Amino acid sequence: MANYNNSNSNRILKASSDKLRVMSEIIDFTATTTANSGDTFDVIGIPANTLVLSAGVDVLVADTAGNSGTIAIGDSGDPDQYVNEVAPTATGQKDLLVAPEAYSSGDDIRLTIATGAINGKVRVWATMMSLDKDGTDVDGDSMTATFA
Repeated sequence: MANYNNSNSNRILKASSDKLRVMSEIIDFTATTTANSGDTFDVIGIPANTLVLSAGVDVLVADTAGNSGTIAIGDSGDPDQYVNEVAPTATGQKDLLVAPEAYSSGDDIRLTIATGAINGKVRVWATMMSLDKDGTDVDGDSMTATFA
């Protein structure tokens, strides 16, 4: 099992952004000849205090390795938080799980090779936003609420 890290310095959502963002990265498995079952790819960085509404995978070039390889999209705590194991044998978006997650500490959107080798090309994406805008927002609402 190998762990691969993304070298793109722009793969992390800027913490000062309070707008909904879609981040994506393309992984070309033809360039990674040793990607096998159990290998993980940390694709998109998740800063602390970020809400990931959804994440998924779009198969751009279908797998032809014939090794019954499957991929899953998740994070360090749950390898299939967003997409269950799926064979990338046909192009297009793969079925998503409805599983938004709020991260109090940094993590990564992770692609895991679940079974067999892969030789296709995929785009991994995530829809997310910062929950604290780098701690600079001030609540200007002066209304007082009471609870009984």
